[in-house]
Amino acid sequence: MSRYPSLSVRIWRTRPWNTSPLMRASDRIEALVWMLAAAAMLVAIPIAGAVGTAGYTAAAARISSDNSVKVAVTGTISGESKHTATVSARSPMTDSHSEAPVRWNQDGRSGTATITVPDTASRGDAVTVWLAPDGTPTGPPERSGVAVGNGIEVGLAVLVEIWGAVLALVALNMWALGARRRAGWEREWRETGWQTGSDRR
Repeated sequence: MSRYPSLSVRIWRTRPWNTSPLMRASDRIEALVWMLAAAAMLVAIPIAGAVGTAGYTAAAARISSDNSVKVAVTGTISGESKHTATVSARSPMTDSHSEAPVRWNQDGRSGTATITVPDTASRGDAVTVWLAPDGTPTGPPERSGVAVGNGIEVGLAVLVEIWGAVLALVALNMWALGARRRAGWEREWRETGWQTGSDRR
């Protein structure tokens, strides 16, 4: 008793250039579409890698440029801190932090602003204030890991978009081929029924 062919053998038999007379034109087209789709999805991997690398390089250059112009000064909390809680749009978790008015002096010029301070900070405590080139408060220097995350995010986005487009085209092609097969079966069934007299319409 012969054993059922393995998966690899069955896949090989569906190749578009198979000379079997039992293989219909639609079967050959379907196999060719799957081969092209697999090739496109493989090619998309290095493309996504290149785009992700470019995204990382751009983000790293931006972070380095932004961080290089930030200046740290020591400020003093001049009022009572206020604890606030906000809900992030990207996460259901609540983001809580404390803010307080802070006064500082830089190059003979004084400044005040309400900034984020540690939760345990109180009036009179010294805190670090990061200033932009124009002397206004800004965020602390970004970590280099942010650039890595940006590159990975961009690369994955490109990969998912390409794979999604390829699979959508494959699904559309499979639907069209299926409709063609069903129409052919219906036509053949009607012809057979007419010849035998079992289908009088």
